[in-house]
Amino acid sequence: MTAPATRARPPRPESLAVTPRILITGVCSAERRRYARLAGIALRRSGRHVVDLPADADPRIAHRSLDDADSICIVDARHALSDLRDEAPLRRAVDAGDARGDVGARARQAATLIEGSTAVVIVNWERVPTVALSILMALVSHLAPTARVRLSRGVPDDLRALDHDSGRPSTPPGERPGWTRALNGAHDPFLTDRRVTTLHYEQLRPLHPERLLSALDTLESGRFGVVVRSMGVCRLATRPHRPARWEQSGSAMWLDPLTGDHGFDDTGQDLAITGIDLNGEAVSRLLDEAALDDRELAAGPLAWLEYADALPAWPVVTADDGGPGLDR
Repeated sequence: MTAPATRARPPRPESLAVTPRILITGVCSAERRRYARLAGIALRRSGRHVVDLPADADPRIAHRSLDDADSICIVDARHALSDLRDEAPLRRAVDAGDARGDVGARARQAATLIEGSTAVVIVNWERVPTVALSILMALVSHLAPTARVRLSRGVPDDLRALDHDSGRPSTPPGERPGWTRALNGAHDPFLTDRRVTTLHYEQLRPLHPERLLSALDTLESGRFGVVVRSMGVCRLATRPHRPARWEQSGSAMWLDPLTGDHGFDDTGQDLAITGIDLNGEAVSRLLDEAALDDRELAAGPLAWLEYADALPAWPVVTADDGGPGLDR
């Protein structure tokens, strides 16, 4: 079977650079461990060290690891789409504040590891229907446009293919995720499928929390297509003085306040939304309807504070003692 996804433009994805470490990642532990073991054998005389990153690694450690080394993300074609929509946590028992215990943490980790990779190797693809494989390859390319995407032909062959032109400069880690590139107007996936799209949604008006919750329920229902991943910045009318980091993976959603010198003081909604069979116009219209209308906008921030807000409270640092407090 040959790769069914079509090429959008001349090849430009990066290859593995010659670095001392190669990180093997992925949420399918059995396939990742097998691949890391065989990669270690194949590279034992090369002077390069293979590191197997556990699927339940602390996301902060995972981010730092991805920043410091080339990485190959192993994706199992048999259940990759399920992994990206998995509601399970990464760990069942965690300390307070450990995001690995969140609902949907496994789906978020699956997406993050793909987005931060320099290469994605798809295993167990041989018996996956061509249509489904094309969608998967395009989805991976939308999530990680600069990564090389390869259908595995065996670990030694994969490593040779990924390393054949290692003189190319690698993409800086912060510029690898597809959502970052979409927000910067530079989203250019190498592999495409007409059923996979990434939408850049912008809206200056703050969101009404109750209508946002209703919109999220509609998006999760699949009425306008399957939203696999969305990332960006948003602003809630009931919390007008602080923008939030919007992150969604599968059916799980996180809205966390941005702190420090974030540079988004004049931003309303700025989102990258990737999915399958998306009706982009309907999704945009749905989110527009969650934003404040003319009358609500004219009422001003003091009136907005009175709106119902069932979203989780935000932790803040109080001005008097520097201790944790709660913000709506």
